Amino acid sequence: MADGVSSKSLRNFDRALKEYLRYNKRETGPLIENRAKRVQWELYRQFKAIAPTRDKIEQEAASRGYAIRRRMGPDGKRLSVKKELALRKRSIRYLSVSYLFRAWRANRDGQNTQFSAKSRRNKQIGEALIRTAKGKRRPFVRLTSFLEGVVAQNRKRNLVDKALRAQTADMKTYVRRKQQQAMKRSITRIFT
Repeated sequence: MADGVSSKSLRNFDRALKEYLRYNKRETGPLIENRAKRVQWELYRQFKAIAPTRDKIEQEAASRGYAIRRRMGPDGKRLSVKKELALRKRSIRYLSVSYLFRAWRANRDGQNTQFSAKSRRNKQIGEALIRTAKGKRRPFVRLTSFLEGVVAQNRKRNLVDKALRAQTADMKTYVRRKQQQAMKRSITRIFT
């Protein structure tokens, strides 16, 4: 996940996570897994949001007089425009699916496992490596997309940074709420 991520976003996320861990009573491993699951869904949403619609693909091709870039077929010849458009429409959410791990269910006790995101052709396009079982000294989760398009779109749009910033803001809201509750308890104790 660190490819193409600004160090500032990563530092802010790490700082917020450390603060979040201080105010949460759950064990570190399962808590990190829970946060990673939220980051995973945010990445999925970010990449899904940039996907064009079927109509937009058709309109863009029509606006160019169907003179679009076409990929090479298995026979070494360029695909027809019709076939290229069909393939583009089929792969609308391909980038976002690389962060969709359907089998991943958060576990209250953490877990040591690995999940894969697969394409329609059963090719691995993403991976979640989870090492958060209770008692693990340094729990971690690593989310990886193996698609070149993810890297290219992230470079253009900073989608991973946006996902990290959204989760950082969410953790800061939680911490702020916990700090306010602690302050209210302290004030109540003083004046009662």
